Amino acid sequence: MSKAIYRTYRPSTFKEVSGQEHVVRTIQNQHASESLAHAYLFTGPRGVGKTTTARLIAKLVNCEKPEGNEPCNSCGPCEQVNAGQALDVYEIDAASHTGVDNVRETIIDSVRFAPNQLKRKVYIIDEVHMLSTSAFNALLKTLEEPPAHAMFILATTEIHKVPETIISRCQRFDFKRIPQGELIERMEKILKEEKVKVATDVLEEIARHSGGCARDAESLLGQVLALGEKNIGMEEASLVLPATQKVLIEEFVSALTDREAKKAIELLNTYLEQGVDLRHFVQDVIRYLRDQLLEDISAGNVQSAGALQETIVALLEAQRSIRGEHIPQLPIELAIVRLCGAAVKPVVTQQVKEVVSPPTPTATTPPPPAPAPAPEPKPEPKDVDKPAPADFEKQEVASVRSDETVFDTVPVISLDDVKNKWPQVYDQIKSCNASLPLMMKECEVSGIDGERLELGFEYDLYVQTVNQEKNRTMIEGILEQVLGKRMKIKAVSSKGGANQDDTVNTLLQEFGGSVV
Repeated sequence: MSKAIYRTYRPSTFKEVSGQEHVVRTIQNQHASESLAHAYLFTGPRGVGKTTTARLIAKLVNCEKPEGNEPCNSCGPCEQVNAGQALDVYEIDAASHTGVDNVRETIIDSVRFAPNQLKRKVYIIDEVHMLSTSAFNALLKTLEEPPAHAMFILATTEIHKVPETIISRCQRFDFKRIPQGELIERMEKILKEEKVKVATDVLEEIARHSGGCARDAESLLGQVLALGEKNIGMEEASLVLPATQKVLIEEFVSALTDREAKKAIELLNTYLEQGVDLRHFVQDVIRYLRDQLLEDISAGNVQSAGALQETIVALLEAQRSIRGEHIPQLPIELAIVRLCGAAVKPVVTQQVKEVVSPPTPTATTPPPPAPAPAPEPKPEPKDVDKPAPADFEKQEVASVRSDETVFDTVPVISLDDVKNKWPQVYDQIKSCNASLPLMMKECEVSGIDGERLELGFEYDLYVQTVNQEKNRTMIEGILEQVLGKRMKIKAVSSKGGANQDDTVNTLLQEFGGSVV
C-alpha cells in the first residue's frame, strides 16, 4: 500500500482526536466564548496529537462557517490548511531552525503585517525546546505583545528545556499517552474504511507495541495492511510485527518462575538470534511482570508479589547495564543466574547423600565381597571417655555436613584467589571498557570480607569513578564470571591518596583547568 495510514487518516475535526478530551473541550469552549489565547504550549510524548491539534486550531480560527466549534472542512481556508498550502499558517521545525536569524526572518519580521488571505496568522513551532537562547529571547518580546491577528502554538516533547519566561506567556496543555482501548477503536475505524479485517489479537499487539503513540500504531497498521490480505490474523501479521510478542515473554517468564536458568538463557539468546531487540524485549518483560505484580497486590498475594518484586528489580538493574556492554545480553544472563540460583540446591543435597550413604547395589552392580571374619577382640579396660561406635558414625556424618564445599556450590574465595585471577579480571575489563583499564591498572586488591571485596586506589577521582553504579555493576559481573561467585566491590582510597589529590587540585586551580 503506497499511502501512509497516519497521514491519510489524520484527524480533520476535534471529535476525531483520540485520548486528549481535556484539550479538545477547553479549546472548543474558548472558541465558543471568543476567548482563545494568543499563545499555546503543547507538551507531551511524541505522536499523541500535538501538531494535529495545532492545525485544527489554525483551521477553526480561519474557518468561514464553523459548525459546533468544529471546522467545516469545505470552505477555502479549511481546504488550504488541509492541503498545507495556506500562506498564513507557518509550520516551523525548531530542530532545523534553531538560530535567532531564522526566528527574526520567519516570525518577527512577518508577524507585523496583516494576513495575506486568512483572518489570522498562525505560527506552529514544533520541537520548540531546540531553539537557542538567543532565539528564545527574540521570540519572547513577540509573545508578550503579539498583534491581534497573530496566534502562536508551540509544541515540545521536553518541556524542561523551555525557559520559564516562555512558558509563563503561553497557555499550557499536557498531552497524554493514548489508552490502548482508544487506539484499538481508532484502528478499527480505519480498517472499516479500508475494508480489511484484522484479528483483535493483532490490534492488541500493535497497540501494546506503540506505547500509547497513535502515529506508531498507525505506522505498524500500515505495514500489516501492506501484506495485501483482506483477512489478516496473527500468523500473517507476525511477518511484519516486531518479534517481541506475548507468547515469547510468557515462555521466558515461565522459565524464570520455575528457576530454570539454562532454559531462560537459551530462550533469551534464541530470541536475539531471531531478531528480537534486546532492550524492547526486557522492557516488555518488565511491563508484563509489573502487571502481574499489581494483580497480586490487589489480591493480597504477598508471597508472590515479593518474588515478582525481586525479579523486576534485578531486571531493571541489568537493563541499565546493557548500553555500552561488550556483550549486551550479559547483564541479563547474570540476572537470570542470580534469580534462578536456588535451582542448584537439590543437586548439592544429592551429592551429600552420596557421600554420607554408600550406593545401593543393583542387579548390574555386584555387591562387594563379604569381609573375612575378624578375630575375637581381646577385652580392653573400659574407658569412660571413649564414645560408643554409634557416636563415631554420627561424628563422621556431622563432619561431612559441616563442610561448606559439599553443601554449597558457591566456592569460598580468599584474597589470594582474587589476586591470582586478577589478571583475567583486568583483561575482561579492558575488552569491555576503554577508560576503566587506566584506573584498574593502578588498583590494589586490598581486602576481602565474605562477599565484599575492597579495591584500593591512590586517587579519590579513581575511587569515585569505580564506585559509580554503571562501572561497579560491570566489574562485579566480570568478577562473577572469573571467580564463579557474586562479589560486591567497594573502591577505597589507599594511603597517600589525599595528599596527591591535594596536589592535583592545587595545580588545577593554578592553571584554571578541570578533571575530565
